[in-house]
Amino acid sequence: MVAPAAEGEVILRTTTAEIEHRSFALTDMTRWGYTGLRSQSWGDATQNAQAIPAIYRAARLRAEAVATLDLKCFRGYGVDRAEAPGVWQAQLFSQPRQNEYQTTPVFWDAVEESLAYRGNAYIWKNVDPALGRMVDWYALHPDQVTPVDVNEWRVSVGDGYVDPVGNGRKVYTVDDSTILHIRGHGNGGTLEAPSPVQVFKEALGASLGRMRHESRMWNRGTAIQQAVVFPPAVTPTEAEQWRGQYAAQYEGTSGDTTLVLGGGATVTPIGMTAVDAAYVDMAGLTARDAAMIMGVPADLLGVPVQTRGVPNLEQDLATWLRFGLGPELKRIEKAVAADPQVFPPYSQTYPWFDTDQFVRGDLVTEANIMHLRIQDGTLAPDEGRAQIGLPPHPDGLGATPQITPVGGGANPIPAAFNAEPSD
Repeated sequence: MVAPAAEGEVILRTTTAEIEHRSFALTDMTRWGYTGLRSQSWGDATQNAQAIPAIYRAARLRAEAVATLDLKCFRGYGVDRAEAPGVWQAQLFSQPRQNEYQTTPVFWDAVEESLAYRGNAYIWKNVDPALGRMVDWYALHPDQVTPVDVNEWRVSVGDGYVDPVGNGRKVYTVDDSTILHIRGHGNGGTLEAPSPVQVFKEALGASLGRMRHESRMWNRGTAIQQAVVFPPAVTPTEAEQWRGQYAAQYEGTSGDTTLVLGGGATVTPIGMTAVDAAYVDMAGLTARDAAMIMGVPADLLGVPVQTRGVPNLEQDLATWLRFGLGPELKRIEKAVAADPQVFPPYSQTYPWFDTDQFVRGDLVTEANIMHLRIQDGTLAPDEGRAQIGLPPHPDGLGATPQITPVGGGANPIPAAFNAEPSD
């Protein structure tokens, strides 16, 4: 009698009628596409999400929006708020490269991409022990970082990941004196934020299913989608023989596109089934889901809001900045400001992303805004000219703001119209 196999074992019967036990790990099944493991890396799940064009586009919009902004240092608030470009943090933020691997845009792109897909971002800090302050920092890939305990992480470097230390492939266990953790939204009270890929796995699974369905439709292996109808006299065997010849000559993307028939056969085109059409129509739903998951206006993903009519870029950007991108920037700013190796306690300055030029209108709207700001004295004419790359007016004519708005007083009546009428 053969004992039952233990979990994780396969029983193989050999040709000599002997029983062989061969063990394997369930994790080995992932190489064949198995995705049911609870402990499976979210890196695999992220790759699945990145395969959805709308999700990838939304995450890219978020990452590149942050990457194009400048992180500056300010002191004071309200009317007393002023930029502090001379402090060492501002000089570090403004450098074209943040480290030997990452330019400044690439650095912030990596930070926001981690937040978009994983809900957490990690920055490695190299600290000068004499000064107790950071001298450079590295945006890590989330697959490099494994949380161990409160303010403790295990970080793998090398193997294609950035190496902040320069000692090659190693694994380090470090605390918050080395890692700056930027936590995203969700599951408040836990050390790590949930990945959006994890939270919305059902919605993402539906989108992946639609894509795979479309792929099967396109890869059915024939350049001509049709049915061939033979006369009653043709036997099934003859029809099968003809199908073999047809497959050899016409199927595949490189097959002939001119079909020649004989023996009274006719061709009936095959259209898309109702199920196929329904899956294709889900493309818009996928983009709207991506907008909800990633917090990006649907218009920016190519899905106009039907109730609003013509898309309005200025309105989309303003809404995104207020309810999506703005809170994300504040999350990053506060995490950086709270790190004692970047901003020591009682610092008089704080980090701030410059978003003044983020919301832009069309050319006519921008011109009208400029005109009104000059007219009401908000900008001097030369300041307005500088914003569009023009030199100042000669002799200082454009340096004085128009404090009294043009048109604010009564217009004088021309003398020609003020004369007494002639007899």
